[in-house]
Amino acid sequence: MTENERATGGEVFRYSRDGDVRIYSLRVVAGGTELWRITFVPGEPDSGILEEHFKNAEVAAQYFGEVERALIAGGWREVSRFRL
Repeated sequence: MTENERATGGEVFRYSRDGDVRIYSLRVVAGGTELWRITFVPGEPDSGILEEHFKNAEVAAQYFGEVERALIAGGWREVSRFRL
C-alpha cells in the first residue's frame, strides 16, 4: 500500500489493463470530497493524483460516469466497485 493510498478514503472503483491497475477513492475533506486516482504499473513507482474536488454529490456522480466511460473506451476492465 502506498502513502497516497493510505491518505485516501473509500475505494469507489478499480480498473485494470495489461497488468496496470487504477484505483479511484474518495476522501472527505473540509468543504467537500476529493477523488484520488492511484495507479499501479509493474516495475514503476506507484502514483497518486488528485482528480477532482467535489462540493456536490450530484456533480460527483456525473463525473464518475464520465471517468468510467473513458476507462472502458480506453480498454480498461472493471475489477471491483463499491456498491450501496
